[in-house]
Amino acid sequence: MRSRGRVTLAAALFATAALVTMVSGTPPAAAACVDGQETYLDPVTGEIKTRVCDSGGPGGGTAEPSGPTACVRSTGEVIPCSSGSGRWSFTHDCYLFATEQPGASDPRWATAGGSPEAGRFYTCDDDPQLWIYIANGEEAPPDPAILAQEALGAVQLTTPTLQLAPAPPAKSYVGLETWMWMPQGQWAPLINTVTAGATSVTVTIEPRWVTWNMGPGSKVCYDAGRVWQVGQMPPGSTTSCSYTYSRVSDFQPDGVWPVSAAITWRVSWTCAGNCLAAAGSLGEIEGPAGTAGLVVAERQSVNVLPDETRNR
Repeated sequence: MRSRGRVTLAAALFATAALVTMVSGTPPAAAACVDGQETYLDPVTGEIKTRVCDSGGPGGGTAEPSGPTACVRSTGEVIPCSSGSGRWSFTHDCYLFATEQPGASDPRWATAGGSPEAGRFYTCDDDPQLWIYIANGEEAPPDPAILAQEALGAVQLTTPTLQLAPAPPAKSYVGLETWMWMPQGQWAPLINTVTAGATSVTVTIEPRWVTWNMGPGSKVCYDAGRVWQVGQMPPGSTTSCSYTYSRVSDFQPDGVWPVSAAITWRVSWTCAGNCLAAAGSLGEIEGPAGTAGLVVAERQSVNVLPDETRNR
């Protein structure tokens, strides 16, 4: 268990004869504004904090938005963000409860390295004899989904290198199966990690499918495709990614069908360290497209009659 900012109650009893009682009931989302300050539950960390407010009268503080529906232990276990009147704090690895504050002369302030003006004490659910001092405005851990977006933005998504058989500048033909593929190494997960303070988020970007736009139509393939090897393919060889043209390219600009292919990626993330959530997803995104061009012609057949038939 973390011990930062904790003061054992027994160590302070030499100057204080009685325990400070815990406040019962659920702390309000925003308390009344008193002397320019109000106590509130931080919706990000689940910690109870003090902030400056407009002391225009009781209840003058602005209500906080509702907090997260789930929190995460340092072990990665997902737990409720609240327990009775306590709120979970990853920083202190326990549920925090508001307490009545010690007097200004109480030695616990000095032991914790704080003061009534600079912070407040709270108790932990796993050991009420431990008091936790939290400074006002203590920085909250970042949203892991935002860090995941940052990690994703720093990754250069793969642009497929298009391979075709027949291979340009050779022609393909109407009715002929055209094979399409990319280097196998381009069909591989991409991984990146971003760290902010005690929070590290790793994104894993996995290829899901590739959309080949062939000109008059398209084909979706779920792998890199099979390489066509000239002179080494046995008769009847098949591929998972091919397209058969039904129209020539004669009337297209430059007499070629434009070809492009882009990979669709699935993006997931995991969080380590001080995390508001253990894992999540950014959904699916399409990467940049590789391009090529292919001439498609049509084979014409000519029937030649035998000499005796032609002479009749």
